[in-house]
Amino acid sequence: MSAGCKKRWYNYTGGDPTLPVDWLYSPAGPLCLNGFSVCAIYVCYAGAHPSVITFKLQNYIAAVLSTGVAQPTSVTGAKLFAYGKA
Repeated sequence: MSAGCKKRWYNYTGGDPTLPVDWLYSPAGPLCLNGFSVCAIYVCYAGAHPSVITFKLQNYIAAVLSTGVAQPTSVTGAKLFAYGKA
């Protein structure tokens, strides 16, 4: 995820969370945060769908699915990029 891009929220629409087509741009922030189902990601804006789901973001998504906690959790105060829902 490039530091110079404008990041925006994308909501998961179902399917494969590693595929950009299964995410849809949302002008509003998510109402979800934690849970074992993927809900939203915060990535570089690229229109209706993100241009890519990076390997790093795929790891965050996998961590949400396995822990139920928004990611990343390794850095205190870091922006969370992958959210879950109950």
